[in-house]
Amino acid sequence: MEDLYMTAAVLGILIYTAGFIGNFVSFFIFMQKELRKVSTGLIFLLLTIISTIHLLSLIVEFLSTIFCFEISSNSIFRCQFILWLQNVTRSICSFLAVTVSLDRFLRSEYPIKSRIWCTTTNVAKLCVIYCLFSMILYAIFFHPRNVMEADGQCSFPYDNTFRLIILKIMPPVRFVFICIMPVILMGIFGGRMLYNIKQVKKRITQQKMVQDAAIATIVIPKSIQNIKHADNKNRTKKLDHMLLLMVFTNIISYIITQTPFSIYTLFYGYEISGSYKVYKLMRVFFLLWSSIYFGIGFYAYFITATQFRKQFFSNLKYKFSFIQRLQHQSTT
Repeated sequence: MEDLYMTAAVLGILIYTAGFIGNFVSFFIFMQKELRKVSTGLIFLLLTIISTIHLLSLIVEFLSTIFCFEISSNSIFRCQFILWLQNVTRSICSFLAVTVSLDRFLRSEYPIKSRIWCTTTNVAKLCVIYCLFSMILYAIFFHPRNVMEADGQCSFPYDNTFRLIILKIMPPVRFVFICIMPVILMGIFGGRMLYNIKQVKKRITQQKMVQDAAIATIVIPKSIQNIKHADNKNRTKKLDHMLLLMVFTNIISYIITQTPFSIYTLFYGYEISGSYKVYKLMRVFFLLWSSIYFGIGFYAYFITATQFRKQFFSNLKYKFSFIQRLQHQSTT
């Protein structure tokens, strides 16, 4: 048992440290005007922010479970606020993960109409709706009988309506909102996007064949305006390709990391078994696996999207040059 606790401690430190570093870097990348003015980029920015808040809420429980360190033993903070914050941020991240898939799906399915639908204003409105819905849905955790016992564990009173809601009703509801709906919707959107991509490639191939079959061609001199337009179009195309790869990466990582914990909470929830140590350790490992999604974004995007790597190195180069200029000014 001690070896498992040690393993959980090492894994937790690695996952949370890497997660915060990755989210910190992702935040500055998505804050660039070129990305945040696009609806998809703004969703990724919001997803990064909410994921960071979620990791913070998980660290409180991690420190308490593995290191027996309580940031605060106050029942309102530990048993009510933290559990509420964990569930709220997890739900918002689930909704945003679906939204970013929907955004790319609409752009591939309805290229013209998506210019009206897929806007940063609509993303901001949806985010507010997600926040309000999630905060109200999990407000039950602020029930006054959700308190910390003498042994330092949160308790749910027996033979009480609150216990029934928390242990019997909320897990299935959360399972639907966090696992079933997101996985199904992202699967549908992802499959349709792949189909649309294949159709576009097919049309492009056919057009090239027609052009190559032409007997004679007329070469039109390129003006500076046409060159600039072509450069902007190529830049936009690369950005869209990068965001599309990031969406597919997000879908795959979400399904792999979130499904196990969602299934676990459906059958186990917050129920305390006869051996609380076993339950506590089991929950820690499931939470650690689930936590990977909330901190893996930067690393997954860095590996899969070439343009994202270019954005990262470009941003890094700018930061270094800015620091060097400041140092040079301070010495002169």
